[in-house]
Amino acid sequence: MTIKSLFEHYLSRLEHIVDILPENVFEQALREDMFCLAVQAKIATNFILRGYCPLIGEKTMAFDQADNSKSTVMKQINQTTEFLQTLPDVETLDHGIKLSDKAGFTMVTLPQPEFIHHYILPNFFFHLSMVYAIARASGVELSKGDLDGLHQYPTGFSFQ
Repeated sequence: MTIKSLFEHYLSRLEHIVDILPENVFEQALREDMFCLAVQAKIATNFILRGYCPLIGEKTMAFDQADNSKSTVMKQINQTTEFLQTLPDVETLDHGIKLSDKAGFTMVTLPQPEFIHHYILPNFFFHLSMVYAIARASGVELSKGDLDGLHQYPTGFSFQ
């Protein structure tokens, strides 16, 4: 599996989750001092190209949209997916090439493998998990299968 196909897979999982969410959860947050679900989804989406564009020496592209509606978030995910599909595959990550990005108030510079595995993927999964957590806290029925595309549980299943 290439980095690109991995990114495409998890973008499709984010798209799947966003697609089944009701409109009223997009402005919800876990706490007042945290981003709402829509912004979490947009940030997760942006991390895909923040990671992939530097790998191929391209300027980082983003398809940010102004509002937080479901249709806007879906549009950003779809545009990001379509753009990613046009980019060449990266076969290997090179320890000799360092990539940089701003992480909060800190500039992070790491070799390609660490940049992807220690910075981009954890941040993508953090924001994807926030989308999942906000949706679940808002009463949306989701399972781990919605998140990874692998797990399957019968409707109404609970571990309790």
